[in-house]
Amino acid sequence: NRQPRRTAARIQRVCPRSTTATMLRLGLIVLLAAAAHAQTGDSTCLTNPNREMCKNAEDFYPKTEVASDLGKLCMMMGHMPGCSIKACCDDSSCASSIGAKYCEPWSLIKNICGTQSGEMMTGMAGCATFVKLCGADVSTMVAQCTEASSSPVASLPSTLSSLTNAVTVCGANAPATSQWCTDFPCTTTDAPNCKDPFNTISQACIKDSAVDACTTSQWKAMCDKDGANLQKFCGTSMTTTGGASRICASLLGFMLTAFALIASRR
Repeated sequence: NRQPRRTAARIQRVCPRSTTATMLRLGLIVLLAAAAHAQTGDSTCLTNPNREMCKNAEDFYPKTEVASDLGKLCMMMGHMPGCSIKACCDDSSCASSIGAKYCEPWSLIKNICGTQSGEMMTGMAGCATFVKLCGADVSTMVAQCTEASSSPVASLPSTLSSLTNAVTVCGANAPATSQWCTDFPCTTTDAPNCKDPFNTISQACIKDSAVDACTTSQWKAMCDKDGANLQKFCGTSMTTTGGASRICASLLGFMLTAFALIASRR
């Protein structure tokens, strides 16, 4: 016990009491800051995201950086369906026709870089950070990789499928009243001649969903799953099968409850 007392006495002799108190306060602040840092992620999460500290990507890959990577991706390949959705989200007059979750930066980048849906453009520079955190072979604790609030568009048509089918509906035998082919022309599968194939096929199928290209392009599958949140691309009359089922279930539950109440009063 003598040694700590001697050390304290020496500190008091060398440092005035006010200085000692200040140093202790500063030491406490440093310790608290270190403890706080230990609970948040940092750049090391990009090499090992399978740790508790890496759960919130906002600490090391914030939405602003996700948005920046999206900008790079869509500057290079603006004809990707994921970029068509991003363009709508960026346009205030269009964004209201898409569910808010699909305009989340993490949802948008999953449409392009995700390996379970979307383009799977894992080799593009703009997807590099996403792949490190959420790649198919990556063990990760990053919540944004799988959270439902920023899920990608299910069954989103690929660029190739959109190009091929857009040319089919707007090729040599395009309908005379095909406004979609005028607004979003697609003459060949070469991207410069078909700048927004996803919009082309979407508007054509909104007009007539019986066209074969609507099924082969996956447009119908996409709209059947969540058309109510993709009205820009699926039309305002679209409702999801899941939504209809929930409504029916709610009505059935209401009717059963009402019958039970009536029976109990007899």
